[in-house]
Amino acid sequence: MGAPAVTGFESQRRDRIIKAFSEYCDVVEVDVMGNVIGTLGDGDRSVMLAGHYDQLGFMIKYVDKDGFAKFSQVGGWDKRVAYGTRVKIWVGDGAEDYLIGTIAVKAAHLTDAKERDKSPEIKDMLIDFGAKDQEEAEKMGVRPGVVCTPANELTYLGKEGSDLVVAPAFDDVCCVAALIETMDVLKREMPKSLKIHFVATVQEEVGLRGATIAAYNINPWAAIATDVTHAAAPGVSASEVGGIEIGKGPVVALGANFTRALWEMMESEAERLGIPCQRQGVPARSGTDAWAIQVERGGTISGLISMPNRYMHSPNEVISLTDLSNLGKLMAATVKALDGSELEH
Repeated sequence: MGAPAVTGFESQRRDRIIKAFSEYCDVVEVDVMGNVIGTLGDGDRSVMLAGHYDQLGFMIKYVDKDGFAKFSQVGGWDKRVAYGTRVKIWVGDGAEDYLIGTIAVKAAHLTDAKERDKSPEIKDMLIDFGAKDQEEAEKMGVRPGVVCTPANELTYLGKEGSDLVVAPAFDDVCCVAALIETMDVLKREMPKSLKIHFVATVQEEVGLRGATIAAYNINPWAAIATDVTHAAAPGVSASEVGGIEIGKGPVVALGANFTRALWEMMESEAERLGIPCQRQGVPARSGTDAWAIQVERGGTISGLISMPNRYMHSPNEVISLTDLSNLGKLMAATVKALDGSELEH
């Protein structure tokens, strides 16, 4: 059985991941869910490293007689940042098969004071993509089930060459990029006792579904998920996010969702190698792939290394490239430390 049908947007991203994984891994496969799985090594113990490559978006529900589209959110959109967003409407299977639309905004001049004090609900928003009526929209390929993503592109924050970059979907494609950094380190010094599965998972934003299937099939001895976490930002105090800041390194998570011996190993390796890192307490579910992996089958040694992120779940997320590099290094160091270790739950 093949992977689910995808849009041009999804297939483009998947193809890029397959190509990148293929430069390092011995085998690269795509499973029934669409997870991309690259395997490196042939040791007796399996280690799973996971980051998701799906992202938030929208799905067309209905096109009205005037050619405007009603839509639903895919994942946890904040209505405040949805309003007025420019989108790509994916009407075909190719990388260029999209239309540009905009989530319609009522001009401030035409609103009363009460309207200006609040954002409209997503159920009340419409996408304008230039169709004159429902019939023309149908000819353009815009119909129920078509998906949309923000049209913003990746760029430097500030000036070119900055350590900070801004784009939609850093949750969580930046961590998939960090997995490739990890591959680069481990390919040169492969742990002998391990078989490492690098998994770019799908459907994390709608229920951790890809990781659940991948963890069941791989049945790893140990697993580390990598995802973004909130960093201090304008309007977000350090105390709200546990003191996490962009540029101060990846974040080791501690809590019931994770194996203590593994998070202690992460921090020990970071200290030994001089890799800057931060720590974050997670008292209950982490909301990441680690939450699904930990309890799959008979349970898995599990951990989470996160990437500081400003403005999560918006069209303009901000991360540090140095943090990304250090995340990859810390992941690789932890995997090498697992080689020959006797970690238990």
